[in-house]
Parts: sequence; C-alpha cells; structure tokens
Amino acid sequence: MGVPVVLGAKGMEKVVSIKMTAEESKLMAESVSHVRDLVGTVQKLFPELA
Repeated sequence: MGVPVVLGAKGMEKVVSIKMTAEESKLMAESVSHVRDLVGTVQKLFPELA
C-alpha cells in the first residue's frame, strides 16, 4: 500500500501523515490483506491484466 501525498505541478510535494489508534492500524492491516488477496485472485484469473 502507498501513503497519501499532496501532488503539485512538479509531482509529490509532501507525504500526509495519518495518526491511527492501535485498533485502526489492526483494521487497516486486515483491509490491506484482503485487497492483496483479491488482487492475487484477479491476476490468476486474468493474467493479461497483471
């Protein structure tokens, strides 16, 4: 997963930090895991999209 950034005319200007509680971090990690699993499934089913 990437990080949120502010984009300007010449590209990335700064990284935006987001503070999360331990519970929010746990839920984010779980969400990332699900997205990675889904991407892997799509790549297997449709290798031309990879």
